[in-house]
Amino acid sequence: MKLKKKQLPLLIALGLVAAALLAVAARFDLAIDQAVYAPKNPVAILFEAFCYWPLYLPFALLGAVWTFLRRDNPSFHVLGEVLVVLTFFILFNQSLPNLVERGLLPLEGAALTFAALALTFIATIAAVSLASRWDRPTLRRMELLAKFGVLLCVADNIVINLLKLLWTRARFDDMLAAGDFSLFSPWYQFGSQAGNTSFPSGHTAAACGILTLLLLPLLFERWEKRRGILLASCLLYIAASGFCRLVMGRHFLSDTVAAAVVMGILFLALSCNRRFAAALARAKAPEKEPE
Repeated sequence: MKLKKKQLPLLIALGLVAAALLAVAARFDLAIDQAVYAPKNPVAILFEAFCYWPLYLPFALLGAVWTFLRRDNPSFHVLGEVLVVLTFFILFNQSLPNLVERGLLPLEGAALTFAALALTFIATIAAVSLASRWDRPTLRRMELLAKFGVLLCVADNIVINLLKLLWTRARFDDMLAAGDFSLFSPWYQFGSQAGNTSFPSGHTAAACGILTLLLLPLLFERWEKRRGILLASCLLYIAASGFCRLVMGRHFLSDTVAAAVVMGILFLALSCNRRFAAALARAKAPEKEPE
């Protein structure tokens, strides 16, 4: 897709907001965390446990789509089913123990495993049932959406982790636990504290996986009128996820803003090019009837 002229002011505005926040963070990062730190906040705990899901749900979506779109290919059909189950099982096995560790979920051992399996079963049935209602044109378009999300996920894990290795910034809660903030460094300083991973925020970057939903208006005309609401919802989700990382003491304001900026750039790089435009045209083109 190509950026429209009317979209440029919005991008410029978002860029200016990000720049302003980074400027504020350069001076007040530590003070902001000290002011909002509340690791027992249940909303922040829930966001910590689940806010990264949008980056990985495209794997489940792709599996659900393949289950019906590739029904004539046994290998893809089975792979699709396995992908749905595996994605949800891994996600629940990551999220539920986090809730237990934070004291929000009173389960352990076999009960925790059973809960993960039960929720995986429910989520799998829901995803497959939803995909079963889509016709082939819809499945083809949703396949593109899922593949884009998977590609964004791969790009996120490469770029964000590379930046963490370069910056090696100490986390607020680690310094708080040690009772020593001498390791605190501004966001623009990097490479001085090996082993630390505060900058940029991985959870906030993963929450930006929700930007994949912005492709819906390109794929389906009925979403065109909801473009504004969709964008506002995505930005609100990202902002809430980032703020909760501050509340939990796991990141600073600059960590979260930088993560959002990086992911925004990756989203634009992956969606605003000829290859994606060609894939979009193929997904929306009428399917050829077999001769």
